[in-house]
Amino acid sequence: MTMNKYQKFKKMDNKSYSDVTRFLKETTHLTAREWVISRMCADFKNLSNHSEMTWIGENLPELVPFMDEQYSRQEVSNARASFKKKVQRSGTTFFYAYYAGLITQEEMLQIIHQMVKDIKKLMDTEGSEVPEEHATEVQMLVAEVLRNINESLDEDYY
Repeated sequence: MTMNKYQKFKKMDNKSYSDVTRFLKETTHLTAREWVISRMCADFKNLSNHSEMTWIGENLPELVPFMDEQYSRQEVSNARASFKKKVQRSGTTFFYAYYAGLITQEEMLQIIHQMVKDIKKLMDTEGSEVPEEHATEVQMLVAEVLRNINESLDEDYY
């Protein structure tokens, strides 16, 4: 059976793994491996809404133009965990800088403006668009996160 390349990475057809990682490092802390695995884990789920990690790992070279080898289920799981850890650390860095007074509100708004440009660049690379209802959901979620941070900072965690 011949499989078509995964359409999310079509714009990277002539790129190497290193090229893709360099591209990602311009705007994120992610490697090509973490990006690909996380994208595929989000897109390839079974009826129980669990990622098909074994299938993803076995089919990487057939689905993604710049991935040359198969991954084990454990390697897929590790890449996904690494992605999540980097997301958490990036969020902590971003919010800490503002809450600790290391950046001003104006600087934070400038950073957010650049983040939006970078997100659009990444989404365009994947050939994706953010549905309007998802954009609204994200805005509400961020507002809730900020409320939770404010409440948590007032609590004693020691």
